[in-house]
Amino acid sequence: MASDVSGAATRNWLMSRRWLLVAPTLLFLWIIAQIDKTNVSLFIADAKFLKELNLVGHNAELGGLMSTFFIGYGVSIFAWGFLVDRFGPRLCALGGILGWGCALFLSSKAHGIQELMWMRFVLGVAEGNLWPVCNALTNRWFPVREHSRVQAFWITGSTLGTAIGIPAVTVLILSSGWRGTLVSLSLVSLLPAALFYFVADWPSKSKGIREQELRDIETDRKSPAHVEPPSFSELLKSAPFWLVTVAQFASTTTIYTLVQWIPSYLTTFRHVPFKDMGRWITMGYVLATVLTLLVGYLADRTMQRALVGAWVSAAFVLLIIPGQMLSTTASALLLSTLIFVASSTAALNGALMHTMVRPEAIARGTGVYAGIGMLSSAIGPWLFGMLISTLSGNYWGGFAFLAVLNTTGAIAYLALYRLSAKVRPTQEACTVESSKASVPTPG
Repeated sequence: MASDVSGAATRNWLMSRRWLLVAPTLLFLWIIAQIDKTNVSLFIADAKFLKELNLVGHNAELGGLMSTFFIGYGVSIFAWGFLVDRFGPRLCALGGILGWGCALFLSSKAHGIQELMWMRFVLGVAEGNLWPVCNALTNRWFPVREHSRVQAFWITGSTLGTAIGIPAVTVLILSSGWRGTLVSLSLVSLLPAALFYFVADWPSKSKGIREQELRDIETDRKSPAHVEPPSFSELLKSAPFWLVTVAQFASTTTIYTLVQWIPSYLTTFRHVPFKDMGRWITMGYVLATVLTLLVGYLADRTMQRALVGAWVSAAFVLLIIPGQMLSTTASALLLSTLIFVASSTAALNGALMHTMVRPEAIARGTGVYAGIGMLSSAIGPWLFGMLISTLSGNYWGGFAFLAVLNTTGAIAYLALYRLSAKVRPTQEACTVESSKASVPTPG
């Protein structure tokens, strides 16, 4: 009987509206958002930009352009979580997208670093809608048994967006300068709004959706083994929730630290030419995208998401230090590919969160765990840099820090797995009792 329910929930999933419309919309949203984040790392390498704003040698101010973005991003996630639960993910997605476009356009008019920092902060506030919007739509539109793979699907937009954004923004800067690039990006950032026009807040409100798909989406929630998740206030008192938050801190800190420091490691420490460095990083991101999708698929197939997260985190710990001892080319490829660990665990964290809170409160829960993870992750790039200075230009201390961080993540996942193992017998007992009750007694 259980296999029939499971089969019904996943039947023809690739041809469903949720996979043909909703999932690609979320992926496109993340790709565009990542391109918006990418531009500033290329601006600060542009001599004309530095000269026009009198920023040559002002490295602290240049670093502040990224810091102010993530402060706005991290703080606003909390607010967006409540807004998405109150007004719905579709309306909040459209509002955030409009904010992206306005912030980028106004940035093109900046005449100094302070104005540009403020606009980067505003852009971060606008992009803070990403996690609550995407998690809410994932929870509402996809069966529980598809949560890991769909989370992995749209989170790959972060790696794909970087792979697309670096060459695209470089071409724009060379052809129209940094101001023209921001104007072009402000228009590009509005494109996801066209897709969200067709995405309803709930599948039941979507015109033309098949009845079979609606039943598939609701199958897991109505199955006898399903346990009603806690409310938002109950969630904040839950040990599993805070374990996921710890895992999210490890995930976000790892990805932002690697993104910031891998190029520097390859060019200054391993002496990889700049043009070759970009090629190897792009190849690594493509591999990371494939591996992220594979991890999401395996997590759904096994329904052991915490255990999969522990194994993935352990793989990072085992590979990050030896990866520095490989040849230059192999090291470049391995280190950039290891970003898949952070994107995979971020997807698993979202899927785990869907089992911990009721659908009407998922955006608020997302705002808390993703917001804490985002704000606390700011320590990663700073600490990594401090360790480089302390070790006289050597990077092994920074990579050791990331190994310790992912060891912490693995421990959090193992604790989650043990807690779920204690709950599972109770759920199975409930299923048996429900099945007995449904069998007619002899008259």
